[in-house]
Amino acid sequence: MFRLFLSSLFLSSRLWLSVLVSPLREGRSLLGALLIALCWPVFMILQLLHWVGFALDEILFGDWREVEVRKPVFVLGPPRSGTTHLHHVLSQDPATTTLRLWECLFGLSISGRRLLLALARADRRIGSPMARLGGFVGRRLGGGMAEVHPLALDAPEEDFLVLLPAMQCFILITVFPHADWLWRTARLDRAVAPEESARLMRFYAACVQKHLYVHGPEKRFLSKNASFSGSPESLLTVFPDACFFACHRDPQATVPSQLSSIEPALRAAGFDGVPLAVRNRLIDLLAFYYRHLADFGQSHPQRVVPVANQDLHQRLAETVRAAYRQLGLPVGADFERALAEADRRSRAFRSGHRYRPADFGLTSAAIQRRFAGVYPAAAAAHRDD
Repeated sequence: MFRLFLSSLFLSSRLWLSVLVSPLREGRSLLGALLIALCWPVFMILQLLHWVGFALDEILFGDWREVEVRKPVFVLGPPRSGTTHLHHVLSQDPATTTLRLWECLFGLSISGRRLLLALARADRRIGSPMARLGGFVGRRLGGGMAEVHPLALDAPEEDFLVLLPAMQCFILITVFPHADWLWRTARLDRAVAPEESARLMRFYAACVQKHLYVHGPEKRFLSKNASFSGSPESLLTVFPDACFFACHRDPQATVPSQLSSIEPALRAAGFDGVPLAVRNRLIDLLAFYYRHLADFGQSHPQRVVPVANQDLHQRLAETVRAAYRQLGLPVGADFERALAEADRRSRAFRSGHRYRPADFGLTSAAIQRRFAGVYPAAAAAHRDD
């Protein structure tokens, strides 16, 4: 882990210097570069606090390594394919535990979690003023994202944020789209050297063990991670009994939706929308996700359950029950009731997120051609043209 720490210091410094030295060469506005230059040191300090917490864990909670991670469940799929929806539903199963946003951002270590949980208990005793303040700030900062990806500090969250201290979290491409190693990490099973992949997976597995150490080792760990769609084989090296939900959706929807969802962050970082090179690179990555998950599912049919996005909206409860049966997971009475309510809400849900391929210089025909070889529905549409 110490080697990963040193690597993270080097990579974070490299990102910061790239903004200071060559913002115009990156295609970034000077105002955006100034914003990143001022905010990045604060971000680096926050990541250093995680590493301090990891060091304290070795002194105070050295037995965390004895925690066994039994049959964890991973929700994978190309971004915008229903992974967040399914994750939130599965997190209602009392037998599971999943990372919350506050843990991902501030409490990855056992030391950090326990400190924050103790502060939360103290806050509740005096009427929860800090919780209300945090909720207000969260609504102000994340309100514009509600239709794209709901944000709340106590909500289940995509745990690729665990990789932020290692500077290997794919979300960083919205600020540093030219960081090649982030694009390689998104294809971990194919584009990263085995020893580097193993080091990153050991770090992730340690974070999972620490989560279970605090929340109960008897719980089944639940993860949702769209950017792990390039990593299922690597995940099996550290979680050999893992189960997978593989969400999918027509690329006609996922491609423009994903581009639309990252555009605000790119603009805030000083770019004029989604640069063409980033658009094309992201489309190539999405195509890889479709192909890679399909191949992985064929190689591990008893471990992987494909889930169509439309089924999550039209027959959610039936789809989840069938998946649980295939994976050998029990559906308890409490989860059954939660499923019935989630099914009712899902049928009535209508997204307010609007996007068009033309907004990003794309056409429906171009998307069909690009994904014809990796998505059956797209292939059928292309043949019909």
